[in-house]
Amino acid sequence: MTPLIREMVTLSPEPESAMWFDVGQCQRIEAMHVPAEVLMHPPFPRTAIVGIDSAGVKFALWVMAGDHSVTIGGVNAGQKYLTPFAVLETPEGLRYYRGDLEIDRATVNTTLRVVLGSLIKIKDASEGHRATAAKSPTNARRIAKGKPPLVYDWHTVKLEKSSQASEPQGGTHATPRRHQCRGHWRNCKSGKRVWVKDCWRGDASKGTVFKDYEVKQ
Repeated sequence: MTPLIREMVTLSPEPESAMWFDVGQCQRIEAMHVPAEVLMHPPFPRTAIVGIDSAGVKFALWVMAGDHSVTIGGVNAGQKYLTPFAVLETPEGLRYYRGDLEIDRATVNTTLRVVLGSLIKIKDASEGHRATAAKSPTNARRIAKGKPPLVYDWHTVKLEKSSQASEPQGGTHATPRRHQCRGHWRNCKSGKRVWVKDCWRGDASKGTVFKDYEVKQ
């Protein structure tokens, strides 16, 4: 877990439900076309991103994938929360909603550019960070009361790059240890392009690839 994730995770709901990425210092992002393919298919069902914007403000963003939709929320280090909004993919193009109210893209365009820039930046990241609720008396009491845990075990997870997640090509390589593969597009021989959801790969009997292990008190 990076220092920035350690700081921003305390402001985040259900950190154990996401794969976390630290994109570091972000440059100013000018107006750009938002590729629906990138925006609508984050690498994990719940992708959490921390970084520092061009004004030097630390932020955390959550991109949650749904059925032909993504929901985006976030917070900055000053605990100013971004009102969540949803992006829906329709035959007419992308549409944007806050609750049941449709909003104009211009209303969320700045956030969309930050999200898109971050998703592009983490596309080929070699590792992500995953939290699990630690076994502790404090957590046990809170969970029994229906409250979220306070103590997490953090793992740095080795990720398979999408460029490596292709159709089997044969060969004699041994089955690798268990590791996580991000969601990615696959080009089939028929010419059709399909989205492959994130998954675990490899032989668990040979171990699971965690580069480090850290406990957050």
